[in-house]
Amino acid sequence: RNFDEIKRVVLALQKADKDKIATPANWRPGDDVIIPTPGSCGTAKERMESKDENQYCLDWFLCFRREKK
Repeated sequence: RNFDEIKRVVLALQKADKDKIATPANWRPGDDVIIPTPGSCGTAKERMESKDENQYCLDWFLCFRREKK
């Protein structure tokens, strides 16, 4: 019955499918998204040491990408 919530969920699903990412709970367009877990130790290390301003990691398995608002 809450059409704003239905719209938010549809947008999150479309974003996840298009960009191959995951959206956190209560995600809104423009919020940071979750980058998929790395497939190897080397990839995890690269992400943790990355100087990319649009990406940040809380741990080796949980990295986010900043989205433009």
